[in-house]
Amino acid sequence: MRRFRADGWRSGAMGAHICSGMAGAGDWPGEGVWLGSGSMDVLIHLFVALHIIGIASLLGGFLTQMKAMGQGTARFVPAMLHGALTMLITGAVLVGLNQADDQPVNNIKIGVKLALLVVILGLVYVKRDEERVEKGLFGLVGALTTANVFIAVLWT
Repeated sequence: MRRFRADGWRSGAMGAHICSGMAGAGDWPGEGVWLGSGSMDVLIHLFVALHIIGIASLLGGFLTQMKAMGQGTARFVPAMLHGALTMLITGAVLVGLNQADDQPVNNIKIGVKLALLVVILGLVYVKRDEERVEKGLFGLVGALTTANVFIAVLWT
């Protein structure tokens, strides 16, 4: 938790530093150099990258089955299930990290994305062992995945 003091310093669990985000060695008794929330930014960016890998796995699994969908032999490949699970876990972690870093989180947007992902995950999980999935069901997973991407990018 960050607390601001009248003299321009803020202190928290990681020590104290100047509000600009950096304090040099000796600026605070017993403290070395600390770069503000830089470590949190790195962690958030790491989980964003993992979240993108999850969506790539889910959407890539769908796109590789497009030809088979036209022939009626499409199936949910393991990459789609793993991608959806990766998105769920990394998305939850990202919400927590952003809230811990005192950044605003659009809870309605997160709720819509979560609802879409739960539907996707449910369909892929239930039908994962079937040799053939109906065209409409398979197309629905692709459409919901694409909608999830557009919501993430365009809803600000």
